[in-house]
Amino acid sequence: MATWKVARPSKTCALTGAPLPADAAIVAALFGLDEEVSDDKVRGTGMVRKDYLADAPAADLAKALEGAYCTWRTRTPPEDGSKAHRLDLGLARELLERMVKEDDPTRAPVILTLALLLVRKRQLTLVGEKDAVLRLRWPKTEETFEISSAPIPEAEEAQIQDELGRLFAF
Repeated sequence: MATWKVARPSKTCALTGAPLPADAAIVAALFGLDEEVSDDKVRGTGMVRKDYLADAPAADLAKALEGAYCTWRTRTPPEDGSKAHRLDLGLARELLERMVKEDDPTRAPVILTLALLLVRKRQLTLVGEKDAVLRLRWPKTEETFEISSAPIPEAEEAQIQDELGRLFAF
């Protein structure tokens, strides 16, 4: 499995070169490189991150994002670090466990997103993936559980972000 390190947000907009203000909405994108910059040294799998102000003209932004491997919307860090939103990991675990037990197919995208957040925070371990199903386990346990890893349609991304924000009071 290839592993990439994704850089933190840059200080300037890749489109205009203007400084990115604190707590600003941005669009981040990963672009492939031919250089060997990934840990696995596979040619052509290097990635570079570029950040764009979300309020840039739509046509210019769309053109700049052409050929991106993936994109996502986020915010630059706030000026005052104490105001940064923190994910309550205990609440996130409890919520994920409850949603997995409920097994509501309409919640599958939220379950996947929350699980991936917990994997990133090393609060959940990814054991394997097969046939669009992730097998996961909690640290210090041997028992595994499965969730769907079906792709999330672009139209649902904002809805998921809103729902997670509402659940965690962001």
